[in-house]
Amino acid sequence: MYSYVSVEVRDKLGWIFMNRPDKYNALSTAMIGEIISSIDTLERSEEAKILVLSGRGKAFSAGIDLGELSSARSPDEAGALFQALARLFRRLLMVEKPLIIAVNGDAYGGGAELLWVGDAVVVSENARISWAEARWGLLPPVLSTLGILSIGPVKASYLAMSSTVITAREALELGLATHIAPQEKLEETVISIARSFMDNSPQALRAIKKIKRSVLLTHLVELGVSELERLSRSGEALEAAQAFREKRKPSYRW
Repeated sequence: MYSYVSVEVRDKLGWIFMNRPDKYNALSTAMIGEIISSIDTLERSEEAKILVLSGRGKAFSAGIDLGELSSARSPDEAGALFQALARLFRRLLMVEKPLIIAVNGDAYGGGAELLWVGDAVVVSENARISWAEARWGLLPPVLSTLGILSIGPVKASYLAMSSTVITAREALELGLATHIAPQEKLEETVISIARSFMDNSPQALRAIKKIKRSVLLTHLVELGVSELERLSRSGEALEAAQAFREKRKPSYRW
């Protein structure tokens, strides 16, 4: 049914695995569409009470597919990828069922942005996390908006502007993760969290999610995505795309 994701329903959990391990689960337009479609399917499922988003292979997600971005033939074509990313964040924030993000490996750029949308976030203890969009003439739209409200303007701007890599432990300390676990115990930890959710009233959890959506789905995320789309058309982003094709470091004028 899907080419870039795999979906499993086990013990009341609906698992969505990003499944492009050879591309480190980079977020292409096609894969984003399949993630959204699988969410829609699992939201309608009577068997899946809790949703889990994870990745296959060594990485959780390398973020936006720079190969697709660099091969775009026009700014509008490049913009379509960012519009798809905006739809993904919007859909994840709209999920009515509890959503657990299981970070099975490294999370960069748009992959790291996905940590903000979960009701619980489990990170493999060896995972590395970074928002490196600025290296490519872009910005992380969620870190630059919701991140400011969550971890504070100084820390959020530092992570966005420096492309610093943080560890799973640092993600936990910042409040980006609720749990860290050895790789071999990642699924066990997810199941434990899901059971703790299911010990509580489904009606109460739906109400909590409703309030969360009303708080998070503000103009802030839209502002971040709009600015990301603007940057994608800039000369510096075009230089970054050219550098990616030529396998060199982008050259920016300061």
